[in-house]
Amino acid sequence: MSVPGYQLFHPSDIATSTDRLPVVTFGNGSYATFEQYEELLRHLASWGFVVVVADSSVTGDGTEILSAARYVLAQNHNLESVFHDRIDVDHVAAVGHSQGAGGAVNASADSHGLITSTAVLDLPDPWWVTRPVDVIDVAQLTGPVFYLAGADDPVSTAIPQAAYHAVTPGPAASGRLRGVGHNWPADGGGFRGYLTAWLHFTLTGDADAAGAFVGPDPELLSDPLWDGTAVKGW
Repeated sequence: MSVPGYQLFHPSDIATSTDRLPVVTFGNGSYATFEQYEELLRHLASWGFVVVVADSSVTGDGTEILSAARYVLAQNHNLESVFHDRIDVDHVAAVGHSQGAGGAVNASADSHGLITSTAVLDLPDPWWVTRPVDVIDVAQLTGPVFYLAGADDPVSTAIPQAAYHAVTPGPAASGRLRGVGHNWPADGGGFRGYLTAWLHFTLTGDADAAGAFVGPDPELLSDPLWDGTAVKGW
């Protein structure tokens, strides 16, 4: 559904279900619109999330991503909204690609705990940031964060990505998908499975999804399709 400033995706049975659904607020990459990620956003909604994306391709400072989350949370109290009493206001994730990945970090850091989980796809290396308001400081994150990048991505390279993981103060996971560059299919391509698992783990406590990241043998660490994998903090 479209509302001024935002596009929203939700499970088709939201009107009849009594479930309260976690929120995913998504940040577009530079010069991108939601249509370039629509298959992925619809996929996430099909797994029980309310997904919101701001109509913006300049998302690096995080304000649009955070505002989108606040918009959805406000609808939980709107008697005329399809989201009335359907939102799990305590579980919100920020997700983004490229510039939107930096925006997701900034939105989470600036949310004062409203955003409880973060996942970033192809977070740019620090020197790609050109506006002071877009500066990425992952040390300000308080909730769990998942760093996903393509192993062949010239914008998100191995050493800076490892450094992001290392200085993250809380729980974190990271990995680089082999054979993938900075852009990928609209359905999320090879990122989709672990991203969905991360959101289910961190937003709903799904024990099966948790096995990808925690426990004695996290699946991510032994997956041959991924390089530079690491987990910490649990």
